[in-house]
Amino acid sequence: MVFNKLGKDLESIMRKLRGLPKIDKDAINMVIQSLQRSLLESDVKVELVFQMTENIKKEAMNTDLKRARRKDFIIKLVHDELVKTIGGTSAPIRIKPGKSNVILLVGIQGSGKTTSIGKLARFYKNKGYKVAAVTTDTWRPGAYEQLVQLTDQIGVKCYGNPNEKNAIKLAVRETKKAINDEHDIIIVDTAGRHKEEKELMREMEKIESSLKPNEVILVIDGTLGQQAYSQAEEFAKSTNIGSIIVTKLDGTAKGGGALSACAATNQSIRFIGVGEKLEDFEEFNPTTFVGSLLGVPDIEGLVKKVQEAEIDADPDLVKRMMKGKFTLDDLYYQLKSIKKVGKMKNILAMMGGGNIPEALTDDAEKNLEKWEVVLNSLTQAEKEDPKIIKKTRKRRIAIGSGTDYTTINRMLDQYNQMKKFMKKALQMQKKGKGMPGIPGMGKAGAQFMNKLGKDNKF
Repeated sequence: MVFNKLGKDLESIMRKLRGLPKIDKDAINMVIQSLQRSLLESDVKVELVFQMTENIKKEAMNTDLKRARRKDFIIKLVHDELVKTIGGTSAPIRIKPGKSNVILLVGIQGSGKTTSIGKLARFYKNKGYKVAAVTTDTWRPGAYEQLVQLTDQIGVKCYGNPNEKNAIKLAVRETKKAINDEHDIIIVDTAGRHKEEKELMREMEKIESSLKPNEVILVIDGTLGQQAYSQAEEFAKSTNIGSIIVTKLDGTAKGGGALSACAATNQSIRFIGVGEKLEDFEEFNPTTFVGSLLGVPDIEGLVKKVQEAEIDADPDLVKRMMKGKFTLDDLYYQLKSIKKVGKMKNILAMMGGGNIPEALTDDAEKNLEKWEVVLNSLTQAEKEDPKIIKKTRKRRIAIGSGTDYTTINRMLDQYNQMKKFMKKALQMQKKGKGMPGIPGMGKAGAQFMNKLGKDNKF
């Protein structure tokens, strides 16, 4: 199994957890320490390990459960944190039917990028697409010949010119040829480069700018370890990374570097390479993968069971919501707790209806899936202070999430609506005048808001 040692360690931790007679503070600390040790031994970046485990510990200690078993809840917390680290939901497919789609692969030398081109070409050809490959590697001797040899095995045409020394001219000219030959998908290989090779990094930026690809895929060596974070971070600064391919996961790879790369780029793994043959290539499903790591075959069933149980809101989150100081993540997770959105919405409606924010309507609940995709493409700074999300950032987010500006703007509008509403509600509550926009319910509104402030729950 991929991530073999990490999987065995995590499965062992979950087995111990399920065998405990009771879940108290000591039990939670035991789980956290074991998780930290396993993740660090798997080469996950130290800061990332402590951030992940701190998030799990906070939720495990502070969440008041109604019907969900705490053991199941902690397994779900570990699952959710691991899934979030590897990019959340599966990366969206950005192939547009009826058009020529350009996919640009980038990565450091020796990451298995050229082999991944062959694997990716085979994958899409088997899906019925007319696929071509283009090599722009003017640095490595034999790069063109290697790609031709790989693509010949699967009947895919390869474009390139080993005599051309200008990679940008080569990329533009050969990609245009492939487009003119009416290929559905053109996969472009680039020279391997290290973050310290500034000239090569600038060349890669110019290639992306010239080709305007549908997607840039970062290829990460699964054996890279601690270096993966800084390497991936530098590539993310230079290009609009849309997803990740992790290679060499068939051998002794600990795999922690892949988790770190996802965190550094804020993108998810799309494919994994699990062998040297072109068919040793798999689509990546985060939930199934993490379920296997944890030794829980029906992880989706367990997650659903915990979600359906009524869980009280985190008091700190409610306080931030009430003060209008919440982040985009805070609003998303609060709205995701559908029972509480429904409860809050119904209470407001019973108290007189009125100008309820769009973020508390059924339509907003339906949009949560789109929100999650967008949030996965935001930096932490953007989540905490959405005011900084201007035009250039929106462009990056749109490319990274595969969504349009309308979805991003709508999410930000709803966030701002909710922020204003909660601030105004708090002011009205302090004055004893009831809820904003809901006439004739001064006393009832004040009582409700007062109770909400005291109880810290919906």
